[in-house]
Amino acid sequence: MADLIIIGMGGHSKVVTDIARLNGHKILGYLDDVELVGTQRELYLGKIETLPKRVRDSLSFVIAIGNNLVRKVIVEKYKDLNLDYVKLIHPAAIIGNKVEILSGTVVMPGAIINAGSKIGEHVIVNTAAVVDHDCVVGDFVHIAQGAVLAGGVTVESCGHVEVGERVRSWSVVGGKGYS
Repeated sequence: MADLIIIGMGGHSKVVTDIARLNGHKILGYLDDVELVGTQRELYLGKIETLPKRVRDSLSFVIAIGNNLVRKVIVEKYKDLNLDYVKLIHPAAIIGNKVEILSGTVVMPGAIINAGSKIGEHVIVNTAAVVDHDCVVGDFVHIAQGAVLAGGVTVESCGHVEVGERVRSWSVVGGKGYS
């Protein structure tokens, strides 16, 4: 697997780091606008604005920031760099047939994505979340821990389905831009 730089060093990045390592990625370091001190500083590479000077062949990135709008801003700001954003799927996630998962998306342990669903770019399908058959999840969405999308649900770009929330079949969740 490719060498990987993780953008973000908060709580969410801890789980993303675990998933990346389980998928065979070598973590080169972290970019974050909050400079950490002590032992956490070991792999700190600098602020996110230093990203352009880190780009090289065979280097991949993932944004490990829970805020939907912040992920979107980062992707849009650096779109001209044509970064290789990896998708990361925990080995304990269950992925059905004919599921499409786009780049930059992270699927956490215990998540279930059933047949025919489409997951956009830079989405978080969090721990034990369920995305049932034929759902369409837009870019920069967060399906939080334990949330359940029944069959055929659409979640618009930047939408957020809260912890434990249940969404009825064929419903539409608006893109609230909620973080």
